[in-house]
Amino acid sequence: MSHSQVFQNMARKKKRRTGKATAGGSGDRRVRTRPSRLSAVVLFAILLLAYLGNGDTLVGNDATANVHLPLQLLTRGRLTFTQEDSPYMFMYTLQLPTRKIPVRFRSWDAVVEGKTMLEHWKSGALSLDSPFYYLAPTRKPGVYANTFGLGAGLLALPALAVVKPFAAPLEANPAQLWQVGKVVAAAAVAGSAVFVFLTALGPLGSLAAFLLALAYGLCTCVWSTSSQALWQHGPTELFLAMGTYFLLRPQRPSPLWAGLAYSMSVACRPTSLLVLLVVAIFLGVRDRRALLRFCLGALPVGALLLIYGLVLFGHPLAAGQLGVGPEVALAKTGNPGLWQTPLHIGLLGLLVSPGRGLLVYSPIAIFALWGAVRVWRDPAWRDWRPISVAVAALLLPAAKWFDWWGGWCYGYRPIVDAITLLAFLAIPVVPWIRARRSRWLLCAGLGCWSLGVQVLGAFCYDVSGWNGRPAYDVVGPGPDRRVTYDDLRLAEQQVREHGGRIEPRDQNVDVPLHRHRLWSVTDNPMSYYLTRAGSARTRRLETIAKFLRDEG
Repeated sequence: MSHSQVFQNMARKKKRRTGKATAGGSGDRRVRTRPSRLSAVVLFAILLLAYLGNGDTLVGNDATANVHLPLQLLTRGRLTFTQEDSPYMFMYTLQLPTRKIPVRFRSWDAVVEGKTMLEHWKSGALSLDSPFYYLAPTRKPGVYANTFGLGAGLLALPALAVVKPFAAPLEANPAQLWQVGKVVAAAAVAGSAVFVFLTALGPLGSLAAFLLALAYGLCTCVWSTSSQALWQHGPTELFLAMGTYFLLRPQRPSPLWAGLAYSMSVACRPTSLLVLLVVAIFLGVRDRRALLRFCLGALPVGALLLIYGLVLFGHPLAAGQLGVGPEVALAKTGNPGLWQTPLHIGLLGLLVSPGRGLLVYSPIAIFALWGAVRVWRDPAWRDWRPISVAVAALLLPAAKWFDWWGGWCYGYRPIVDAITLLAFLAIPVVPWIRARRSRWLLCAGLGCWSLGVQVLGAFCYDVSGWNGRPAYDVVGPGPDRRVTYDDLRLAEQQVREHGGRIEPRDQNVDVPLHRHRLWSVTDNPMSYYLTRAGSARTRRLETIAKFLRDEG
């Protein structure tokens, strides 16, 4: 018996118990549909308000080109960037009479030493060093594409087109531009929760489905990370959820629309290709006609992506992240290899390390992991099985990637897209949780922990605070004396009482010397931001303002 037949039997039994008419009448469907639609709207509104409630946007270079791509398309009609139109995306060296200095500027009209940057360029005093890593070189010299693809930026295009005529010039007002990007990302994540809710309605009913979708939206890093800026993640999660909904909905599954949605997730983040391939293989084994419809749905976007890669990079399967990856890997690890992390280290790190672990930041996800196992033990859920394999397909490459920890981030950002698929895998477990009070209480407790961690990240995470946490070495008196403090005040007290000097340094987790901090039980991001919530919030706002002024 398939899961759709199970759901239909459950519905018939419920109707017999309540004395309601049998299914099939159009009036009955309308009565059921109206509350469901209202619940979906309420869910979307709650999550959108939560995501926008901190009043700021999380900044970072990984989102810069995504944010500027739709503006580039609206103002210049191009999907590429050059130093002439986007000088802030490049680093330069300026030769002054007495010294050389690195410079970065937003406009060629910026003035340094009494001359505009354009005048320095024409005189030969200004030279180009390199673009930032979020730009990938194309086949045409001096022309660069977004390292992080097309999907996220193009999703924001309609919103920016609406806002642009009523806003100040957005190129000169990056704060407004980034805020539009955040609203789009927040709406995308909230939309992904709606698709989780709609899929869960059949087997669980309205209330349980609503609570499950709410837990996904508020108790995972889709709140603290995906919804806070126009990364690849939010749009990817929207299309992954959409595709899974069309694949799994019990009454009218639609492989055609599932294929289209999954292909759009690939346009946002190339790793989603693994999800598309896994689903295609399962459909090929079980239903060739469904596979054909699935492939037809994926064909339009897939063809456009192949043409994009061929035209810009000379290869239809080219991806910007793979192109710039070796350079970043060399800078972080001393090795240009992209898949150099031992698998067991990456897996343990992404699942249980205090610095990045899924089960530390969102321990409620343990039930979804159990759901990934349960769909293989219960034949009624066999249609869910490709989703469990897709989760593994996303997790394993992330664990092998050279910086499995995802650089400077909060939580399990490298695998945050997988949490969307895990939300669907939690559906088969909900009846099991509700069967015993002890399980429900455990779920509620883990949910409260997960919610608190996400609130902390959404309001207090300040990018560099824990990731580049400073340390203060008190050296001397005496040639061999060195004492290290995390608190500057304690270091200053040590110097006042015993002499010596303070040598500050950071503990950047991207540097191999300090990477052990990712595994520290006492030095972890959650305790750091919990004990410094006020000061971290202040630094977060200062970091955002500085980034938008100088880099955004």
